Amino acid sequence: MNNESRHIIDKSFYEPETRWGFYVSAKRKQVWAKELEIMFEFDRICKKHGLKYRLDGGTLLGAVRHGGFIPWDDDLDVDMTREDYEKARVIMQEELQDPFEWQDLYTNLSKATPEQVTPHHMLTFAKIRNKNTTAIEPPTMPSNINQGIWIDIFPIDEGFDGLGFDSEMFEIIKELYVTVFGIQRLKDLLLAPDSTPAIPQEDLREIMKLPVSERFKIYEQTLISLKGVSTKYNYNYIEVLGGAKGGIDKVLFDEISELPFEGFMMPVNARYDEFLTRWFGDYMTPVVRQQHTAIFNPDVSYMDYFKNPGKYKDTLSLGVDD
Repeated sequence: MNNESRHIIDKSFYEPETRWGFYVSAKRKQVWAKELEIMFEFDRICKKHGLKYRLDGGTLLGAVRHGGFIPWDDDLDVDMTREDYEKARVIMQEELQDPFEWQDLYTNLSKATPEQVTPHHMLTFAKIRNKNTTAIEPPTMPSNINQGIWIDIFPIDEGFDGLGFDSEMFEIIKELYVTVFGIQRLKDLLLAPDSTPAIPQEDLREIMKLPVSERFKIYEQTLISLKGVSTKYNYNYIEVLGGAKGGIDKVLFDEISELPFEGFMMPVNARYDEFLTRWFGDYMTPVVRQQHTAIFNPDVSYMDYFKNPGKYKDTLSLGVDD
């Protein structure tokens, strides 16, 4: 995506069609187009400031296998190393113009009372949303929090390699993660009399007295402090939740290439075959599944939807049967 002219979505894109035996409706195409528009703005700002990113997850898989969106997919994912992600957090909030907005745990919690907090507030990654659209996932967040169509931006952190990032550090990171995202039972286990956590219990008690956003800051600052200690990268929250001490060799991120995605060239890991095989195994064999249980409307602001929910069609979940 090197110039503005390449950002024009052709009218033919919006036509319904069948891809890989799956019917792609005009409405799904309209949602995809809104996501591409967000992506174009994200790409523009990244290029302006020298920030690197790559297509990630199902979006990368779609680029390789389908030349665009997986037909039954409903979102767009990219990743950035932690260093570029932290720069993007500041730059995007400065540069994104209406209707686009950067969203993460900090921005969400700043708009919610403790009683209003739901799992959807508690992002370990970031989103860029279009406030003039609707993409409401249950449980519903307060209406003052942006719930428009989005793209996901995932930070890539140092991963366990048994060397610079050893088992002790893994336990520290996991415990910091639990202080933010763990259910109360897990937090209580860390402070149980017979528990011997990697972080001294006195320190854990002090951390848990802090607001959630401050606890998350400690977690992220610890990840930032690990820059360069490992030979591998990983999605830290996946590594922690799965107990998977198996990062991805950094060499897979060293070289960036491009692949066509819905007619636009987008950055990918040059060694995407190794990357996709690592995560999906036989990634060329498709599995049709519903992505999100959500209300999508590319033409209506989530704010209008909350004001007049009965006025708009609310059955567009973008599942297999849309």
